[in-house]
Amino acid sequence: MVYNKLLFNENQAKTPDEIRELIAGFRYKEAVQEIIEKSNRLLDRDGEVFLACTARILSNFGMTRAGPFKGVGITKSGNIKGREILVQCWSEIGDDLIEIRRSVINSGYSRDRFLLELSKREFDRLIAQIWVMTKRLLPLTMGKTSYGLVGASKILFAVLPEIVLPVDSQQWLQLFKTVDIGDIIKRMRSDIQQWEGITHRSLNEMDDSRMLTTLPSVYNVITMNARQEKAIPNH
Repeated sequence: MVYNKLLFNENQAKTPDEIRELIAGFRYKEAVQEIIEKSNRLLDRDGEVFLACTARILSNFGMTRAGPFKGVGITKSGNIKGREILVQCWSEIGDDLIEIRRSVINSGYSRDRFLLELSKREFDRLIAQIWVMTKRLLPLTMGKTSYGLVGASKILFAVLPEIVLPVDSQQWLQLFKTVDIGDIIKRMRSDIQQWEGITHRSLNEMDDSRMLTTLPSVYNVITMNARQEKAIPNH
């Protein structure tokens, strides 16, 4: 079974209080808040913002203990360790990220609700572009024992937290059952639209601390809880 409606308990929408409780216990809030703030501007051509955001997310999400990103991190003085692999990623998709970031800023849409404010035509074009970027990252993010889509989704989330959902291996294989990040983004958008239509609330306003402000950053809390709630096995 594929769990399409993660914002629902059976056919009942999760209440705002339920979601707030999950957000309150989410341990990655500070890291996500940091990348939301740092990526909220035009990306520099040298990729320094990209490196800072991706190093923060990868290290906090446990991606740097082994695999392609082993050793990546940020020192107390703010220097980025293991930056070579991140520089390679930037070389592959940096131009596309700059283009997308510029389009977000110039769109006139709310950044926090960007995912829903796009027209279907704009949305379809965007996720097609993101899927192409994902495939270009895979040769760099795939390791002997690492699932490349995990690293790719987290890298893209680190600089596009208003669009992309970071997805771990169990979620790819057991929860969403797809290898297309565009499918996941489509499901996320549909799920949020249905939940907001029923509750008449805005999902991006569920974090009272205002640390998680974009739709994917809040939805990520729901997906991580769903993995535990459904007791997804490791095999």
